[in-house]
Amino acid sequence: MTIYLDHTATTKPSDPVVACICDLLTSLYANPASVHAAGREAFSRLQADRRNIATALGCRHQDLILTSGGTEAINLAIKGILLRPVRLVKRLIISEGEHAAVLKTAAELERQDFDVVRLPLTAQGQVSLAALEEALQQPAGLISLLHVSNETGSINPIREIVDLRNRLQPRTPIHPDAVETWRKTPFRLSDSSVDLISESAHKINGPKGIGWLARREGVRLEAQLHGGGQQNGLRSGTENPVLAAALAIALQQAVQNCDMNSTEVRALRDRFLDQIAASGIPHRVFSPPDSVPHILSIAFPGLRGETMVNALSAEGVFISAGAACSSRRSKGNHVLLAMGVSEPLMRNAVRVSFAAGNSEAEIDQACQAMISAYRRLAR
Repeated sequence: MTIYLDHTATTKPSDPVVACICDLLTSLYANPASVHAAGREAFSRLQADRRNIATALGCRHQDLILTSGGTEAINLAIKGILLRPVRLVKRLIISEGEHAAVLKTAAELERQDFDVVRLPLTAQGQVSLAALEEALQQPAGLISLLHVSNETGSINPIREIVDLRNRLQPRTPIHPDAVETWRKTPFRLSDSSVDLISESAHKINGPKGIGWLARREGVRLEAQLHGGGQQNGLRSGTENPVLAAALAIALQQAVQNCDMNSTEVRALRDRFLDQIAASGIPHRVFSPPDSVPHILSIAFPGLRGETMVNALSAEGVFISAGAACSSRRSKGNHVLLAMGVSEPLMRNAVRVSFAAGNSEAEIDQACQAMISAYRRLAR
């Protein structure tokens, strides 16, 4: 028996998503750009699913760009705004706690003579609003900030960020990286005042290989992939009706189950923390009390995070030492360091991420494995 507590790295595709893919993979394989009957059938299904996806996201279907995942969506949002032939300002505002997709894109833009402002984080893992207010004393081409931290679950105050933008630089677009948001609450473009939202299907029990960028009507982008001109010329490449259908199902389930899942996950997280506290082993929780319930950053002084991860993996319990996309080459958790956590304590941190599909028995077993590993290996 294995216990999976790494749902922030990826989630298991739901049964309806798997059934959809298996059903359509060999029946809806025609290229939707083909003019024959099979191609027209694929195109018709793709358009219907695009409309369903757009409705769930609160945008027009023509303002939805399906991508290969969150990283491509983030790249398209940032470069698509800042690399337009007619751009206003070569200045990008991000934070020190961003996902690597944002940080590396920003670094690439710096090599092209863009000014990149990196806002500090508070001890709670949120962007400093005072620093943002100062940064907005000058015009900026784009503000790109995480909504929910994939490392700590901290939630950036999007409403306050939008208010600052509206007051100081109303023409500057805002792009929240909302890849971790939908596991807590649907983030609909029409319900917010942001301009672009990037997200990924595999974080909401959908398939890997598809993500999306939703843009507000009137927001113009410069294409980053060139070819056949699919998706209104903004994302060339053969479109995939099967993955689009699976994404539509995953989004529908996320909307229907969100409130119930959040309640269940918070109960599991509280159960986990109660048992760790009762054990008496030293620990430090970095996720603030008002963070999303499914992400928990916690350190055990005296035991390196990767040692804990490996010890639990040997017992069939799967957690992580941080973002999976960087874990095999990580030099440290930049988010915790930006929050003011000391480097020695940062090295002791692990990330436990829960899902409603986890049981209380799994939480109990994982806690006991963690407590046992600490008592056996801590120095």
